[in-house]
Amino acid sequence: MSEFDRMSRILSDTGLYSAEQGSVVYAELMAYAEGLDMFFGEAEELLRECFVSTAESYGITLREALFHRVRFNSTLQEKRDRLTAALSVCQKDNTTQGMQKICNAFGVDGTFTFDISEMKITFECTRTMTEYVRSQLEEQMCVLMPCWCLFELTLSN
Repeated sequence: MSEFDRMSRILSDTGLYSAEQGSVVYAELMAYAEGLDMFFGEAEELLRECFVSTAESYGITLREALFHRVRFNSTLQEKRDRLTAALSVCQKDNTTQGMQKICNAFGVDGTFTFDISEMKITFECTRTMTEYVRSQLEEQMCVLMPCWCLFELTLSN
C-alpha cells in the first residue's frame, strides 16, 4: 500500500475529508505521498544495508573497508559469509579451529604449521595472488593471530 492510499483511507474513514481525484485534499495528499514514499524507500534501504545478511551494496563495501579486507572477486553471498566470519572472531580464537575461522573470514584456504622452537605459525595459502596481495593479507591476518608468536604467510606455488 502506498502512502497516498494509506493517508486517503485514514482521512476518508473520519468522514471529514474526501480524497477524490481533482480535489485540493487529493493534490495535497499526492504531494505528501511523493515525499514520504521517497523517504520510506531510503529508510528501507538503510535498514537493509545495516545488516550483513541483507546488505547488497554500500553496507558490504563499508564493512570490507572497515576490516581492511583484500577484495577478491567474489559473489555477494561469499562476501557476506566472510564478513560474518570476521565479525565472529573473538579473543578465544587462539586455537587451530579459531585460526581456521580467521582463514574463512579472509576467503582463503591453506595449511597451518607450528614451529614451537621458534614460536612461529606459518600459513601456506593455496590461493593464487600477487606478492602485494599476499603481503596485505599477511598483515591483516597477523593482527588476529596469537600475539605470543610470529606469523608468516607463504604461497604454495
